Amino acid sequence: MNHKYNTFLICALIISVISCSPDDDDNIVSVPENDRTEQQVVDNDTLVNYLNTHYYNSSEVNALANPTIADVVITELTVGDILPSDATLLMTDVELKTTTYLDVEYNYYILRIKQGESTSSPRFCDKVRVNYSGSLMDGYNFDRSSTPVDFDLTAVIPGWSRVMPEFNASNSFISNTDGTISYNGYGMGVMFLPSGLGYYATYSGSIPSYSNLVFKFELLQTETSDHDFDNIPTYMEVIEEDYNLYGKDTDGDLVVDFIDVDDDGDGTPTADEVRIQTFSEDTRVELEATLASLILDSNQLISPVKYNSDRNNFSANLVTILDDNGNGTPNYLDDTESERIE
Repeated sequence: MNHKYNTFLICALIISVISCSPDDDDNIVSVPENDRTEQQVVDNDTLVNYLNTHYYNSSEVNALANPTIADVVITELTVGDILPSDATLLMTDVELKTTTYLDVEYNYYILRIKQGESTSSPRFCDKVRVNYSGSLMDGYNFDRSSTPVDFDLTAVIPGWSRVMPEFNASNSFISNTDGTISYNGYGMGVMFLPSGLGYYATYSGSIPSYSNLVFKFELLQTETSDHDFDNIPTYMEVIEEDYNLYGKDTDGDLVVDFIDVDDDGDGTPTADEVRIQTFSEDTRVELEATLASLILDSNQLISPVKYNSDRNNFSANLVTILDDNGNGTPNYLDDTESERIE
């Protein structure tokens, strides 16, 4: 039991340390916090004003088959200027979204340039591979990726975990001879976040406290997370509709399910209370074709594909959720003796 508590504390510490990504400088300073409800009103007014006084090169971007974040240019429309005929005011094209975070309702805005052509979109607790660029509202660019970057959406500012599930990832990619990868059909957009969904009172490097943030991004790939490696995806071990990582603790041991290796506390690891069938192929394409041919029952799911460097192949698991006593509660959440797997 002490080991489980230590695991919880370590995971909580890791999440708290990296929860301000992307992307933090080493110099992080916190100041006394303003009232979140009052600050949201101020931030939203500032965002609305920004969206009404800035435009983007919509005609140019829409004419491109595969636009990148570098192609999207946001420009201020100063007093007396006329909106260019080939541009669109941001407020005209953005989508207003709302979410509740720390008991405060926040408005944030999305400019949807490309939805993404795959059928895969991340959940708020999954992993993503992206290109991105982050700016303040005065145009100062505080961070950008030079190559695709992987993020765990549980360990970034909350705005990202709200926006990324709105888009789909790329539908294909090509490995180039120079070792780089080209992605096709990726999701792409710009998010406009209030400080409460960003760093809020934290002064992080070149990002002042209470800064609204603008992120351009390309959503290249996504992967279903399993944070405790128990063969149950994280999204099944959290309260997804509330973006709540810590709402499920089945056995009441103070170790929440998504980082608990024995969710029901019956002494049998969760990983041993499901049935696993492993599929492997020499190439990812071959494996994905094999997996696509499977007909899944309602109690079955497929784990993320992983590369096995020791065997130079790719593999994934077909996971069957068992309910041996038929009481409607799967084995891994049922601590009754009669459901134990023999």
